[in-house]
Amino acid sequence: MFRICWLAFMALLIAACSTPPPPVDQQTTLRCDDCRTTPVLGIVDGDTLDTPPGRIRLFGVDTPERGERCYKEAKGRLRALAGNRVRVEPGPRDQDRGGRLLLYVYTESGISIDETLIREGLAVAWTRDGQHRDLLVALAKEAQTTGTGCLW
Repeated sequence: MFRICWLAFMALLIAACSTPPPPVDQQTTLRCDDCRTTPVLGIVDGDTLDTPPGRIRLFGVDTPERGERCYKEAKGRLRALAGNRVRVEPGPRDQDRGGRLLLYVYTESGISIDETLIREGLAVAWTRDGQHRDLLVALAKEAQTTGTGCLW
């Protein structure tokens, strides 16, 4: 009996001390409720994931590389947002120099993962091109100004 009570106590203690992850289904300005979906096979880093059609690089963002500050947070957040399936929207270019597919990525419910990572201060926006560039750049400036997330 003591052992069961002790295990129950420890489980409650661990749960009480854990920080809950940020909500996954927050609202974003960018939405894509009807974009095609694809299964997620794995998360490579904060802006890259593996899918059956190929390795996808999030079109509108750049996240820290392995060993850089905020890398683990960005990768973990992409994992939480992507889940088992994502929606994808083409950008103006199909692939990057490494052959990765360049796509805007959304949760299965249509929430923009690109926008979420930027709003949460886990990614910076691309400034070169993309149909959502202006919005993402403005959101990145706002996140930087307010010191949101771990990048700033």
